Amino acid sequence: MPDPTQDTPEQPKLWQLKIALIATATQHEELMDRIVELFCPDPDHEGPCPIPWGTHSVNGESLSHRERKALLTEIKETNWAPEDMEDVEGGEATEG
Repeated sequence: MPDPTQDTPEQPKLWQLKIALIATATQHEELMDRIVELFCPDPDHEGPCPIPWGTHSVNGESLSHRERKALLTEIKETNWAPEDMEDVEGGEATEG
């Protein structure tokens, strides 16, 4: 087993970046395009990207009630104004 106290180059690991958002279909597509540009600012480069990546987007309506509620809670705790906590299509974000 490698000694964690030794200076060694960091090995790449698999990571998942999860972003929950409330947006129209048009806003969603625009944001997905911007995310792609962040990971691959030069789409005409030769060969694979220096940092391998992939995207996966899921419509909240396909998630279970529990998963939708958890994502809406994350959004609320991060940056959602109380006046925005009215019913959200596909979500049970009704404050009451």
